[in-house]
Amino acid sequence: MNDLKQPVFLGARTSLLPADVTHLEAEVNYTIVYSASGKNEILSSTMKKVYECLKEHGNFIRISRKYVVNMKFVKTSNEQELILSSGKELRPSRRKRKELDQIFR
Repeated sequence: MNDLKQPVFLGARTSLLPADVTHLEAEVNYTIVYSASGKNEILSSTMKKVYECLKEHGNFIRISRKYVVNMKFVKTSNEQELILSSGKELRPSRRKRKELDQIFR
């Protein structure tokens, strides 16, 4: 795992600190990046591209087609959802629930 304090560059003008990213949300060909500081950023890049850059730099897991989560910010989980430290509730896909159950055991 690489240093979480080092920025990840996505293109010429966009950089992210993996340690600050709580989760990502896909919106067609855009990705909304949510950070612990409360600053959200919309990137004109697909979720797949952003996830490929971030997954080497932290504890990022894709929980559905719509969401990628930094597991460092997961407060609790149950059968239906993950609850982040910010209070945001995210639903994993049925296929990913089994994988997440293994992680939280």
